[in-house]
Amino acid sequence: MNTPIVLVTGASGFVGQHVVRTLCDDGFAVRAGIHSPHGGAFSGAADTVEGVPIDLLDRTSLMKALEGVAGVYHFAALVDSSATREQLVQINGEGTKNVWKCAAESGVRRALYCSSTAVYGLLARANGMITEDVRPRAIEPYGYSKLMGERAAMEIAAHTGLHTTIIRPVAIFGPGEHTPFGRSFRGAVPSKLLVAGGFQHRRFSYVHVEDVAGAAVHLMRKEIPCGQIFNIAVNEPIAYEEAFQAYIRVLGNAGRSYARIRLLGLISALLHTLPPAALGMANRLGEGFMFRVWHPGFDLNYSSGKLLETGFAFRWKEFEEVLASCVEKGRA
Repeated sequence: MNTPIVLVTGASGFVGQHVVRTLCDDGFAVRAGIHSPHGGAFSGAADTVEGVPIDLLDRTSLMKALEGVAGVYHFAALVDSSATREQLVQINGEGTKNVWKCAAESGVRRALYCSSTAVYGLLARANGMITEDVRPRAIEPYGYSKLMGERAAMEIAAHTGLHTTIIRPVAIFGPGEHTPFGRSFRGAVPSKLLVAGGFQHRRFSYVHVEDVAGAAVHLMRKEIPCGQIFNIAVNEPIAYEEAFQAYIRVLGNAGRSYARIRLLGLISALLHTLPPAALGMANRLGEGFMFRVWHPGFDLNYSSGKLLETGFAFRWKEFEEVLASCVEKGRA
């Protein structure tokens, strides 16, 4: 019996690499779609991974990559915070439409689209946790572009019968995390005090990259109706104060090379004991040596109850363990 071939777009990306690894561990033959011919190396999986260059806007490359494919995991996306709205919509919206059209024409049976909780928008506040029933109200460019991708996939699925599932991960943590906030946070950590003014008594949702990959593979194997949408988030949001203390503990166990970062972290922790008015004054001192941890929308909380009902279990539930996994190897 031949091993089914699955295509992963964005296979060399932060999440895509973990999806490839998870599929290989589960015995799938993986076709890894990468934007550049030199864009990906999948250690330990040479026998089961075939790298193929693809361009989401090039139908020819997509049709070639989809030959003989039974399932598609679409993780390729533009996440560059400096990209224009038009660029984001072209890649995340039109690019997704191209993938679904070509997949349907190629006889692909199942496809999964990695969207984002950004589609809910900053106005999508609910009394409690945000579930998949909350109407998306994305206004900012990235969330809007991912919502356009969702709608394109759903429309084509309705017309062609291509079984489609959509996942909406929250803030993703893990080794090599590269979101715009993650990059700026890592750049700030070695040299700036971390000021979290505005986050007192607030909570945030999170998920580890390995759980995003695991949930994607899990859902593609389940017999669920076409068109289902799932939030991907640890179901218990964590308080910012608690997360900050976990951050300090992780730095404390990280070794000598983190001494400067640890000192800044301890000073930051002392700042957070100041009265709100004094902390607000510290916040206004400037970004030159302060990094504001909390931004609008970071305290929206998302429910993963629907995902848990399918039998999925999160491996990374403790935030401190999630943070510890992000510490660079060899620096301890």
